[in-house]
Amino acid sequence: MKKQDAEDGIARAGEKINDLYARAWNTALHPTEHGIAPSLVGVVSIPVLSLASIGQMVGSAVVSQIPADVFEKITGGTAGGGKSGEV
Repeated sequence: MKKQDAEDGIARAGEKINDLYARAWNTALHPTEHGIAPSLVGVVSIPVLSLASIGQMVGSAVVSQIPADVFEKITGGTAGGGKSGEV
């Protein structure tokens, strides 16, 4: 795995979390359109999505601080000069 791949994955996760967060708020604030049960689910999911967003932000900050060669070493890449899968 390359650092850019990890950063892209975290960015996509953040976009998905933000989309779900906006939908949860919209559902929670419009019970006459969506119904009481979905609105309650929206209310309950808002704190969970908030925590997911914080986790995504922390993960993004951590990944941005890790040098690119560390990703290659951890995932068995060839950044260290050896062959991937070498026994």
